Amino acid sequence: MKMRKNKSVIYTNYSPYENSGKILDYLLETFHVVVVFSIGFYSLANKKNYNYVSVYKNGKLQKTYRLFHIPISSRFVFLFIPIRSFLTFVEIISYSFLLKLQYKKFDVYFTANAFTAWIGNLLKIFGVVDKTVFWVWDYYPPIHKSKFIMLIRYMYWQFDKASSHSDIVAFVNQRLLNLRLDIGLYSENSEYLIIPIGTDKLQKVGGFNKAKPLRLGFIGVLKKSQGLEIVFMNEKALLKKFDHIAYEIVGSGPDENYFKEVARKSKIQSRFYGYLEGDSFNSVLNTCAIGIATYTSDVSNVSQYGDPGKIKRYLSLGIPVITTNILEFAKEIEASGAGVIIDYDSVKDLTHAIEKITANYATYSANAYTLGQKFYYKKIYPKMFAFKK
Repeated sequence: MKMRKNKSVIYTNYSPYENSGKILDYLLETFHVVVVFSIGFYSLANKKNYNYVSVYKNGKLQKTYRLFHIPISSRFVFLFIPIRSFLTFVEIISYSFLLKLQYKKFDVYFTANAFTAWIGNLLKIFGVVDKTVFWVWDYYPPIHKSKFIMLIRYMYWQFDKASSHSDIVAFVNQRLLNLRLDIGLYSENSEYLIIPIGTDKLQKVGGFNKAKPLRLGFIGVLKKSQGLEIVFMNEKALLKKFDHIAYEIVGSGPDENYFKEVARKSKIQSRFYGYLEGDSFNSVLNTCAIGIATYTSDVSNVSQYGDPGKIKRYLSLGIPVITTNILEFAKEIEASGAGVIIDYDSVKDLTHAIEKITANYATYSANAYTLGQKFYYKKIYPKMFAFKK
């Protein structure tokens, strides 16, 4: 089924991931009517537009509705998941019915979360939407040291299993599909797609200049599992090799204050921008020579299972990447010469990786851009909405 501008879609995601891999841009370019549910999870500095429902027509914003939100300290986020999930359920259902009165039955319901995918399948039963698409981004190991988190994950897995009956189920990588097949959650006889997070065609205007400070960039949610602290941990070794290092940090999250305090005590010049979007986002990254994506090797770090959106953004700009070996995508980065893979706990790896990239920067940058274009969003997303007749 070929998508045309007379189609409509309800899109639900958690902030700040609404436009990860240019997915929201793709929907706005492809669908006539787009309804976006942006749901807050963590409090994000500088990001004002979340916890809302936005209605777009022909790519232009028509109306915005505010969603009810309970502001919660990051320490208690998981404790309030059941209450917040119930509110999310009520609001998605009620607003979807309300908007159906104006726009008639929606052609597609699309989401990247198991719980909201389950809601989408209910909306299909209720006649609000015609087709459902579940784009699987994550995996949560059933076993955890916290009994409460184990309970929450058990509940999530029930929604994940139910959402496997969506009209189209697509995974961002093969690992996520294999993990579900291995535990018997999904049927091996069903057909699934592999649709990675997409990239854009951007032009890098920065680079590496030996006469200027070496600028390292980090983008993403500011939490310890993301590994941005590695630059501060290796401060002495880095400053011994490089006279001046600047660290540009874009994003917000639960551990933001912790990292700001670590940076305050460091001799590395750091700047925290908070959450940025669009051109302002890229203008910061364009000053950076290398992108940091050093996820920690902790077994509880669920980032190891997904497709790294931050790395895809670096590649879009031709920025070489330093990442850890916990990602499935790390093998492709190394094989393509788009970056260097390190051991997070090594005291030498980060410095050696930076030296290796800067010694042959033009080649690494060109390889990064080439790899990024393999995942250009306009080429890979259409089949995620190609329903069988």
